Amino acid sequence: MEKIAIITDSTSDLTQDIIDKYDIKVMPLQIIYQSKIYRDKVDITPEQIYSGMEREVPKTSLPLTADVVKTFEQLKQEGYTHILGAFISSGLSGTYNMVRNMANDYKDDFVIELIDSKNISWGSGFGIVDAAKAREAGASFEDVVAAAKKAIKNTRCVFVLPTLYYLKKGGRMGRVEGTVGDLLNIKPIVGVDEAGDGQYFTIKKVRGRKKSLTELFNVIHNLVKDKEAFEVIVLSGNAPEESTEIAEKFKAMPNCKYVLETSVSPVIGVHTGPGLLALSVKCDSGMDNIKEDK
Repeated sequence: MEKIAIITDSTSDLTQDIIDKYDIKVMPLQIIYQSKIYRDKVDITPEQIYSGMEREVPKTSLPLTADVVKTFEQLKQEGYTHILGAFISSGLSGTYNMVRNMANDYKDDFVIELIDSKNISWGSGFGIVDAAKAREAGASFEDVVAAAKKAIKNTRCVFVLPTLYYLKKGGRMGRVEGTVGDLLNIKPIVGVDEAGDGQYFTIKKVRGRKKSLTELFNVIHNLVKDKEAFEVIVLSGNAPEESTEIAEKFKAMPNCKYVLETSVSPVIGVHTGPGLLALSVKCDSGMDNIKEDK
């Protein structure tokens, strides 16, 4: 009989309620801050990160090798036979490749399927949740994997930042153009190339915070307005009022079946800084790709 474990990393931005409800195993990335090492969402909060960023910009790192080994060993002790994992894009982090390499040591213990989401936040999170729902319904491992892959394929993530400084500082610019953007008050709407290299790219460039938030909503609205149903996660980096304002717009759409407001993980916050607004949207009937502004 199959006993299926579902694993992910802390940047999937799953809430603790969801993690507990579906028994998701989460591997935290690391944050190096003020000469100390913290585990993402375990030892440090986003608020702690944002409050000190003017004094020192933290650095981030892959999960501890010991944490990954501990996860696999614990699953073995608990009698799991199969493991499904979905992780942050390999174009943004080495986490997926690290876990994949370490999983080779456990090929005789489990049937393992690891997915490079080519996305970030709920770009993998939706896949994890849908897989967990399938497992809860008694699906086979093959069908649990299929549920995860379908959700990831049908999820799009976009975001806007008050400044590109932190993205540049952390070396996560991808194909986003930001050399003079801050000087001209240009706020790019940024997406993740989930169909390609899994790096950031510019969807549209607008001027000013207010207009950027309007365009952020419009990008997703145009994707889903004619869909029968969709789900959306509204994520913020210490911008709760703006997050709620956008969430209310989605709630007013009759085909919006689920809205969740939550915060990005501290690791993501390190690379975005305070003021991030992000949207992750999933439509089971399929999603068009978002075009890059070239």
